[in-house]
Amino acid sequence: MMILLISALLVMFTHQHRWIVIRRVFFCIAMAYSFRALCVTIFQVPVPSINTYCAPKSNSSLELVAGRVVKMFWSAGIEQLRPRELCGDLIVSGHTLTIFTAFLVFKTYAPQRLQPLSHIYHVLAFTALFSILLARKHYMIDIVLGYTVSTRIFMEYHALAASYHNRTFETNPLAWSFWSFFIPIFECDAPANMHNHLLLYNRSTSSKNVSTLKKSRRSFE
Repeated sequence: MMILLISALLVMFTHQHRWIVIRRVFFCIAMAYSFRALCVTIFQVPVPSINTYCAPKSNSSLELVAGRVVKMFWSAGIEQLRPRELCGDLIVSGHTLTIFTAFLVFKTYAPQRLQPLSHIYHVLAFTALFSILLARKHYMIDIVLGYTVSTRIFMEYHALAASYHNRTFETNPLAWSFWSFFIPIFECDAPANMHNHLLLYNRSTSSKNVSTLKKSRRSFE
């Protein structure tokens, strides 16, 4: 998980259009974790293992809640940096949201010469999920929902962004999403060629056009 996270952060902060990439990624993260917050509020399930440490129960107060929020914020939700506070926040898996968002960031924005690493990271991502299940940190449903939410939000945002730059946003059914009005706001100053690697072309495309698309596939190398 840490390897994926560090690699994604390096790609984000060293990208030629870093501020555009950062706001895209953080918007996707915000959407995913907002859904997780909703699920945590609705669903409370017992921990998968009796060996899982949970902070002792205490009387609720604004100071206590604020203190726990600060602890979780500075540690970025990484349990290795802080003791576990909550035990019912399993649906949706925050580990899975972070792992696959980081993987998709690397796969989407890393330069072409580093793309072979994305295959290794893909294997590492699923290995991490398997390890989480073996360690009894989450139930299977937590992992499945985490994978589905993180990948769908990331892919849907970038599909809408590509559609916006191709001037097909208004006719794209994905634009029916309640949050799609953010796309024109976030993408108004983004260069269109950042999406060249997302374009699909059919087999009848001439070799000259294919070569042009490949050359412009990444905005930096």
